[in-house]
Order: sequence, then C-alpha cells, then structure tokens
Amino acid sequence: MKLDICKDFTVTPTATGLLVVTPLEYDDHDHIVVYADRQASGGWRVHDNGDAALRLMFDSIDPDAPRIQSWLAEHAGQVSWNERLAQLECADVPEESLVFAAFKVAQSAAQMQAMTAIRRGRVGTRSLRLKMWQRGHTGGDTPSPNLFLADCLFLTAQPVAVIIAGSTERLLEAELAWSHLRQIGDPTRVIAVIEEAKQVGLKQKARADYFTDKTYEYRDFEGAFREAMKQTVSVH
Repeated sequence: MKLDICKDFTVTPTATGLLVVTPLEYDDHDHIVVYADRQASGGWRVHDNGDAALRLMFDSIDPDAPRIQSWLAEHAGQVSWNERLAQLECADVPEESLVFAAFKVAQSAAQMQAMTAIRRGRVGTRSLRLKMWQRGHTGGDTPSPNLFLADCLFLTAQPVAVIIAGSTERLLEAELAWSHLRQIGDPTRVIAVIEEAKQVGLKQKARADYFTDKTYEYRDFEGAFREAMKQTVSVH
C-alpha cells in the first residue's frame, strides 16, 4: 500500500498495518510515531500506542488529571482518548483519510505534552539521574543510585547498557531508561534484547526500535546477535 504523503513522513509496514514516523516532535526532539492498524470492519485505527501518556507519566503527570481530561474532552471530535489502552486514537478511519488522521493524532500527542507546561522540571529529574546496576563477574549486582536495572553495563568510552527484556514490562523499562538518558544528556546507549517479537508484542517491538538505541531478537539470531554486540562494544 502506498500513501499519498509528503517526504517528511516515513512509512514502514508492520504485521498489523503501518508505522508512520512524523516530522512533528516531542519537547525532547524525538519524532512522534503514529501507528495505523487495519480493522476487521475494513477501516483503520490510527493511534500513538500510548506514547504521549507514557511521556506524561515519565514527567510525573497523571493522564487522568482534570486538566488533561478537560483538554481531551475538548478535542473529542477529532481525536479520542482510549482509556483502556491509555492512547490517543482515531477509530474507523477510511483508507483515504489515513494521512489526515495520522497528522491529527501526531498533532494531539504534541499538544498533549505541551499541556504539562507547569511540570516538576528537568532539574528535578537530575536528582533521579539514571545509573545502571552492573551485573558483574562476581555473580552479584554492583549497585549505583538507580532508577532501572541493567543486566550488563559495558564501561567503554561510550557506555552500553544491555537490558534483557523477557516481558513487555521489562521492554518498557528499557524504553524509559533510554528516554531518561537522552533527556539528561547521558551518552549511555541502551540495547534491549528480546527472545522474539511475538513474546512482547509486535507493536511493542516496533516502538522499541525507536525508543532504544537498538532492540535485538535473540531466537534464531544467536550468532548475529553475538557479532553485533561485539561490534557495538568494540566501536564504542
């Protein structure tokens, strides 16, 4: 399928439909990613996969707060709020309206984050500076002040943190770690390792490709994974 979309949008097919990287950005300059899933009815569900809400929660903002919900209610005619999935979406979108719906969801995601102008601030997050726990050769964990746990930390010129994501929740931790490190200017790279995409969900795997430095599938790629990690560590 080929969308009539400008060159500033990047469209990638997924198992359930399309992934669209838009030129719109969040305040940390990450591009806003929109997903389009084909529905049994023949229409499409266009959504942000919960990215905007995730960023609010990362800034200690509750998406259910009255101010956020009031803003969502005002925009209900264009983009709706799926409370169960905590995502912005347009449901039952005809194929000819996919581009418009993708832009509206991306625009709403950017505006939703802008609603948090009164925030605790980036200075406050520095007291929560992300430090990884290194699982060393002694078999124990070498602790540091920490938000998340890394299964391995390579202290090379540019540190590389490896997170074994055996569940969707653990993959989300890797994404949060990567986002936080980028926000505070820490150069540590975050590599997530999953057994296979269907273990954590195809949409989650697709999102992780944009919210980690790299997400590797291990099953059936053992040799390739080993070589990729050796190259990653040696280069950095």
